[in-house]
Amino acid sequence: MRIILIALGALAIILASVAAFVFANPKAATSIVFGVDTSPIDIEIRDSFPPRPTDAKTEAITAAARDFLDALDVAGRASATYAFTDNKQRSNWSNFPEGMIPRGGLKLGSLNPEQTALLDALLAEIMSPLGVRNLEYQLAAERTFPTDHWFNNYGVDHYYVAFLGNPSTSEPWMFQFGGHHLGINVTIYGADVTFSPMLTGGQPLSIDHEGERVFLLEDEVTAAQELLESLNESQRNQAVRGNQAIDLLLGPGEYGTIIAPEGIKGADLTDVQRDLMIALIQSRLGFINEDDHAAKMETVLAELDDTYFGWWGPTGAPGFAYFRITAPSTIIEYAPQDSLKEAHAQEHAHSMYRDPGNDYGMKWIGVE
Repeated sequence: MRIILIALGALAIILASVAAFVFANPKAATSIVFGVDTSPIDIEIRDSFPPRPTDAKTEAITAAARDFLDALDVAGRASATYAFTDNKQRSNWSNFPEGMIPRGGLKLGSLNPEQTALLDALLAEIMSPLGVRNLEYQLAAERTFPTDHWFNNYGVDHYYVAFLGNPSTSEPWMFQFGGHHLGINVTIYGADVTFSPMLTGGQPLSIDHEGERVFLLEDEVTAAQELLESLNESQRNQAVRGNQAIDLLLGPGEYGTIIAPEGIKGADLTDVQRDLMIALIQSRLGFINEDDHAAKMETVLAELDDTYFGWWGPTGAPGFAYFRITAPSTIIEYAPQDSLKEAHAQEHAHSMYRDPGNDYGMKWIGVE
């Protein structure tokens, strides 16, 4: 009996130590348990930046950013702003909720109605109407989670906004907005803007929003299925790479990861199929405001022959397969988290967009 009591006491001490470590070091614990790289990205930022020409969209975004920051008190502004060289904050985004991955920036839950309206105005300048709608959907999905969880901080109040550098029309700065399942990272340098990396997706995916039943990722899931179903047998054999869905390859912590293109090449598609591939790309890049979206789509169309479409998972169950678009300047991933064995409808997915040659604007701001 004494041995049993000693063993139970030792076990209690171990469990208490583990719990203390988890609460004191949640990011490290998440890294160990889930294999997530939570370390700051290792990049060297230039010492100086020559002013660049601007355009009307950058001027509008910058003005909206300044309006929001001007509405904050000293403490709020200090929480929201970081040095442009702060790589720890630059890469501080995740699909995990706060608690597992503590965020930096200013919490939405601390904003008053005027500040919230100004943030909404800024987001409306940065994103397209489709992008704003997606944000509304993702925040509505987050509101379905319990806000009294013992460890994870769920709820819209635990989403954050941050700025790296000072909003400028001619010098580089960065805007971040996100939380659970959401990471909007926008680097602006004069008229040039990149939205890479961008994490979307959500859980649950089926929600009630403004009186309607909505599937958050319907546009991209439908577009991917239509492209797959347009392929003939030979083309499908090229596109389908496996019968099991895989997870994100370029998710949080994967800056600089290089992946080989797989699947069927745009040059091997018919004109109709190429249009379907463009529609799939648009379903994600359409979140970007019209001006910067147009600039990005010029590159997408120029690279279409060298763009690949790959598929991993069941072919007849929309939403349950991983798919990827791989091009020189555009990688788009969709990774379902529920399997057909677990669910009849997909309710949890992670979506990524990266520009491998200009992640975080490194083409413009990194040391060559």
